[in-house]
Amino acid sequence: MGKIGIIIWREYITRVKNKTFVIMCFLLPVLMGGMILVTQRISEEENVARTIVVVDASGMPDSLSYAHIFHDTADLKFNFNYIYKSLGDVKKVYKDSSHVSILWIPDNFMGGGDTTENHSVGMTVKLVSTSEPGVNTINMLESVFNDEIQRDNMRVNHISHKAVDLALKKVAVADEVNGTTKGDIKAMVGLAFGFIIYMYILMFGVQIMRSVVEEKMTRIVEVIISSVKPFQLMLGKIIGVTMVGITQFLIWMILSMAIVVPVVNSVNADNVDYTKAMPHQIKNAIPITNENSILSIDPTEKTKEVIATIMTIPWGNLIPAFLFYFLFGYFLYASIFAAIGSAADVDADTQQFTLPVTIPLIIAMMSCVTVINDPNGHIAKILSMIPFTSPIIMLIRIPFGGVGIFELLLSFAILIVTFLAMTWISGRIYRVGILMYGKKASWKEIGKWIFYKA
Repeated sequence: MGKIGIIIWREYITRVKNKTFVIMCFLLPVLMGGMILVTQRISEEENVARTIVVVDASGMPDSLSYAHIFHDTADLKFNFNYIYKSLGDVKKVYKDSSHVSILWIPDNFMGGGDTTENHSVGMTVKLVSTSEPGVNTINMLESVFNDEIQRDNMRVNHISHKAVDLALKKVAVADEVNGTTKGDIKAMVGLAFGFIIYMYILMFGVQIMRSVVEEKMTRIVEVIISSVKPFQLMLGKIIGVTMVGITQFLIWMILSMAIVVPVVNSVNADNVDYTKAMPHQIKNAIPITNENSILSIDPTEKTKEVIATIMTIPWGNLIPAFLFYFLFGYFLYASIFAAIGSAADVDADTQQFTLPVTIPLIIAMMSCVTVINDPNGHIAKILSMIPFTSPIIMLIRIPFGGVGIFELLLSFAILIVTFLAMTWISGRIYRVGILMYGKKASWKEIGKWIFYKA
């Protein structure tokens, strides 16, 4: 085993045998499983159904009445016992009820019977609540009202039910290349791979930096470099910590499969009847098909669609690209973090250098929405070629397709060249910085170290 191999083995064994490493390997999957379980249980406890008391003051005939267009859902229960009472009287009854809202249809409400020129008159209903009903509740009520009014307006104008169904039929826009509308699933896949690299770089890059600072503070490095070259020491640290990170991620993946997956399955409501959550107006007035309501989609069919979408992702490009960017993207930043550690005497001195280094990673994460909206746009292509952002951006683009093999290889080549250049520069900084004590280094000073002769 050469000198670099000895350093790699030392870095690896020292960290793997550390109690913190062992605890975190087992603690994180347990915490994730517990967090999912506790969050679900809290959600179930707080998910108290809100009662909607309907009060109709419009005095409309039953044929055009909007009082009975609602049906109970999982979150909303409708009360029609006070439908013809005054709003003031109903307020007195429920003045102390925190989970009750009064849906008041005013006397000038015209809805589908509005034949006046000013169609904005009398088109507002009120939801009176002692506590915030939530955005979802208001949106659901508006949706049901608007759908029913639209149908009534057509009915008043003697339009047949068949024509109404055709007019309200939903249209799905499919991607010409992939034949799917599940871009959100592809975005999640790309974001997941990009986020793993982002977290890996930050977590283990900082470990290398702190390791260098610690050895420099304890003067251990002076003994080590008497036997090895500074560049060999830096390279051994990078590879050794990389192996530690890979080991930890493999353990997390295995334990997550054993702990998190069963917990998720235990809280997944597979037996939910989606039709019970449909408003009465939607269930009976509109023919429910997969084309016009996501509520009607059978969970099994929806799972099949998700699987079909996942199968359209070019995994033959995505997996090799992930492995490549996982290693070389980390090596690029790890060499910079090692150089930063060598330029500082204590952890506090590293703060002025770490922010500029992490800015490209932050830019990449903040650009995710732009890249998802236009994965083959100019901004996405430029960021996927810049080596400091390409490990994240390219992995977000690949699931959407459109990334040619030439474009991918060009990004690989640029990253490799940049990695070699930054490793050389970091090595030059490292060989000087690890022996500098008692002086805070500046960017100008670090620039001079690059050109110092051995």
